[in-house]
Amino acid sequence: MAVIQTLDQIQVIEPPWYQGVNRTGVRLYDRLNCDYATLYRVQPNARTCVDFLARNVAQLGLHQYERGDVYTDRVRLRDFGMTRLINEPMPPQYKVTRYRMVEAIVADLGIYFNAYLLKIRDEDGVPRALLRIPPQYVTPEGGLIVKSYEIRIGGRLLDDFEPSEIIHFRGYNPENPIAGLSPMETLRRVLAEEDSAGKYREELWQNSARMGGIIERPAEAPDWDETAQNRFLTDFAALYAGEGKGGKTAILEDGMKWVASTFSPRDSEYLSGRKLTREECARAYHIPLPMVGILDNATFSNIREQHKQLYQDSIGPILAMLEQDFDLQLLPDFEAEVDDINLIYSEFNILEKLQGDFEEQVGALQTAIGRPWMTPNEGRATLNLPSLTGDADQLATPLNVLIGGQASPTDSAPKAKNISHKVFSSYNRDLVLNYRRKWSDVLMKYFRRQERSVLSRIPPAVENGSLWWDGDRWNTELKEDLLALHLQTVIEFAQVLLAQTGVYDDNPDGLKAFEARLLPYLDEHSRIQAENTNRITEEQIESAIADPEPLEATKNVFNLAITARALSQAVSSVTFGSNFGGAEAARASNLVSKTWRVNSGNPRDTHAALDGVTVGIRELFSNGLKWPGDPTGSVDELAHCECSIEFNR
Repeated sequence: MAVIQTLDQIQVIEPPWYQGVNRTGVRLYDRLNCDYATLYRVQPNARTCVDFLARNVAQLGLHQYERGDVYTDRVRLRDFGMTRLINEPMPPQYKVTRYRMVEAIVADLGIYFNAYLLKIRDEDGVPRALLRIPPQYVTPEGGLIVKSYEIRIGGRLLDDFEPSEIIHFRGYNPENPIAGLSPMETLRRVLAEEDSAGKYREELWQNSARMGGIIERPAEAPDWDETAQNRFLTDFAALYAGEGKGGKTAILEDGMKWVASTFSPRDSEYLSGRKLTREECARAYHIPLPMVGILDNATFSNIREQHKQLYQDSIGPILAMLEQDFDLQLLPDFEAEVDDINLIYSEFNILEKLQGDFEEQVGALQTAIGRPWMTPNEGRATLNLPSLTGDADQLATPLNVLIGGQASPTDSAPKAKNISHKVFSSYNRDLVLNYRRKWSDVLMKYFRRQERSVLSRIPPAVENGSLWWDGDRWNTELKEDLLALHLQTVIEFAQVLLAQTGVYDDNPDGLKAFEARLLPYLDEHSRIQAENTNRITEEQIESAIADPEPLEATKNVFNLAITARALSQAVSSVTFGSNFGGAEAARASNLVSKTWRVNSGNPRDTHAALDGVTVGIRELFSNGLKWPGDPTGSVDELAHCECSIEFNR
């Protein structure tokens, strides 16, 4: 810090950073300063993102491997000193597991972008414990490199530690090369807005009168001295403000007039602001939005892809940093246990999270191996059943693998019959219109049933703050309605195309299996569609309740749902069902390509450009969709779409 005296005035000049800087707090606005730990405690969106990263990294195993003579060979080290230390970082009486240690490291990185572990050594100088030191207690000392770490607890200097005694995980900081810069600094303005909005909302509910505004007193009223003014203000606050006094009718004096001047939650975009805060926090921590509950454009298929993206692009860099820091700062302490320390490396077991569900694993292994890979007794053991004698310990090889040349026993797709024509389609105009009416009727009945229930709860909700929305009930009821409609729609349109190919004419069991394969996908799709539909309704009702006329505003919400939203969803759902059913039937029939067809007189530009375009049966069209109504697309591509596809032999 430089101090300059000039013209009898002292000026203090502080550089933006100096050696040893280790910020642990952030200024939100005015003179309100919060340390990072406080922001984590009081800001739910920041905590959601930090906890999400910490929990998902901590559940992965951190293993040590040794490379063999051939570079691709490797052996997992299970009785290695570093492995034992990571799996049990503290003696058992301190109850610190590997999960807790890694969770704390990643959480500290998320809050401070710094994390510290102190090596506790035995009499031989080998680390036998790793103690987490909260970052606010640690100050790295040095300039461009760290020379020592100063640890203070409760303002008392504990000790100065050499760099070799501390494992320091840190992120990038443009101001300071020896300590990371907290993401909270980048989110300062967003968190400040959220803090102000939360305080406003809290004060609004604490003042049960909720009569924000001004009182106008006519000019011709009698003179009002200071004593009369204070008496009026005291009486008014005692009668109408505070707990248990909300909703009372105010009585004014001397021809006074009440003029409301506050913003409603809808006018101040309170709900949108809260959603924006979570979105900005998720982006700052590189987390896909559906992973933290933002489901605006979420579908079953794109959530699965974003789950993979999470461990490849979002968490992948964190894992690489932790692996390399452990190898750089901890591995050399165990050099005496191995012949060549350069052949040892650490790696998180990320494959466990990317290998898919059990059915996908079984199918991939069976195709790769080309035969069954479990004996009957191994299969019985997974179900805790007793083993059998005889050949139950032998692998069976089906004849269709030995003789039929199939890659896997399950590769037995039905063969398409000789078909004279080349173009097939599940699209039928009359059938489309019929199903749109069915969908509209079901959705309108659902919204009317929902309206009756919600309207009966609005008055007590406004007066007493009671519950007006039962999310679990509405999600369950709507999902059941949607699943029944989706199954009926998809299967009937699929049968239109299957009737043209004749692929299951002599195989009723194959047709049943085909229909059963569609159920899990449609079940998940119906769940997500139901939650998104109800989320929109809930947000609109929440805004309506803040209206001066909450009942009328809520009725308008349902009028819009019954007229416009029900019809819009009917069109989109039938487009999805007809094309999804046709696409699955085409794949079962071994058709090889598909062509986009426009059916409306006023298509969007991207769809008009695709009219007549042909791609492979498994390829995407240029707008990123597999077929019209593909739920992986954006709302701009899906809403009110009436397009269809043709399939080619």
